[in-house]
Amino acid sequence: MRRTCVIGAGPSGLAASKVLASRNVPFDCFEAGSHLGGLWRYGNDNGMSGVYASLHANISKESMSFSSLAMPESYPVFPHHSKVLAYLEDYATSFGLHRHIAFGTEVTSVRPLDDGGWEVVHRRRGNAGAQAVSRRYTDVVVANGHHWDPRLPDPAVPGAEDFEGSAVHSHDYRTPEPYAGRRVLVIGMGNSACEIAAEVSRTAARTYLSARDPAHVFPKMLLGRPADHLVRSPLAGLPRFLKGPAMALLLRLTRGAPAHYGLPEPVRGPLAAHPSTSDELLVQLARGAVTPKPGVSLFGRDTATFTDGSRESVDAVVYATGYNISFPFISPSVFAAHSGRTELYLRTVHPRLAGLYFMGLAQPSGAAFPLLEPQAEWIADLIEGPVALPSPAEMTRAIARERRRHARAYVSTYRHGIEIDVRAYQRALRRELRVGRRRARGALPTPPAGPPPPRNPADTQTAAPHSSEPLSGAGSELGST
Repeated sequence: MRRTCVIGAGPSGLAASKVLASRNVPFDCFEAGSHLGGLWRYGNDNGMSGVYASLHANISKESMSFSSLAMPESYPVFPHHSKVLAYLEDYATSFGLHRHIAFGTEVTSVRPLDDGGWEVVHRRRGNAGAQAVSRRYTDVVVANGHHWDPRLPDPAVPGAEDFEGSAVHSHDYRTPEPYAGRRVLVIGMGNSACEIAAEVSRTAARTYLSARDPAHVFPKMLLGRPADHLVRSPLAGLPRFLKGPAMALLLRLTRGAPAHYGLPEPVRGPLAAHPSTSDELLVQLARGAVTPKPGVSLFGRDTATFTDGSRESVDAVVYATGYNISFPFISPSVFAAHSGRTELYLRTVHPRLAGLYFMGLAQPSGAAFPLLEPQAEWIADLIEGPVALPSPAEMTRAIARERRRHARAYVSTYRHGIEIDVRAYQRALRRELRVGRRRARGALPTPPAGPPPPRNPADTQTAAPHSSEPLSGAGSELGST
């Protein structure tokens, strides 16, 4: 009998559980924490949430809603993290998901079996004497998130080990009080870096914001509307070579030139990187409460030297340098996201690991919530059988094509390894569903037998046996990064 394992009860795991439950697909969901919510639960006892006390969503409530349940009208445009968590709780209650979730249960191993299927080992978290339980599943949905494993500069900044002030990753930042009256350096230019720098600058003696590369900072509202609504505006339908200049012009008209805030002019267009959104930072830069700096080249005992040769006295450092994409329960010899890239067809399926699916590894410029249920519906179709995948060789070729497209569209940093254009992803997923149904009905020809595609010698991933190679079909326009 088929049975599916879902790992994690954050937004991705909840969406997967909702779809599987609605179809009466037998499954178990394991969550390491005592409650659901993932990173949206402040102080989550699974240790994986980096939410700080004042955090509000930087995406509007309309854009953050699942397709099957809208956020309440009473919510503000940009809800506080506690309201997002309440929404996730309501989502789980509305679809009867709590009874499917084993809380306080940590998955420690996911291993492919020689005769097909997966061995999943789990145990009660926090109980060193708890006996590990092993169970066989036909399918596994990995939904453990990608904003929980702090990523520090690699290699480390010279002298970092000699710095005598406090140094934390933004994952461990909670409130600004510990930084009152201190000279604080925030490293990074993403959303967390911008918001934390703005917050601590209200009480810190000095606040510096260091970024190796200049970045565009978006206001949360553009032309009187949430900036993320532009994804659904006529601007979103423009070709990319027109969309970038149009967005740059809109930013210049509404926000003004970066030089007005003391920021250097970004070299790349506003769509080449994940957007950094913060009204507060722009205000604090204009007030002089935050001083922008280039990258850090050297730390002293109580100083930081920057790549432009300037040096500042510093008491505390906050590394807002992003997160690793990691799967501690899967051996790197089976699957790993090398350099932040995932060799996954439509960001979901490994070409040669049958029955293993990944949720939430497609990072749009806006919210990922609306993508999760469609992704889960596709996974459920693959599990139940009305949709079939292309052959492993076809999926591998589609992944390679998308990697080339991705390299032309986005900066080649770890942070942007899973960045997507949301409209392209939605189109590709809809097309794959249509073509996949034809494959499952046998309406597409079987590809000729042949040798497997060449493997990259540097790739250490090994393939589990493929139980039945699907019929071939049209490749996706969006395979992977």
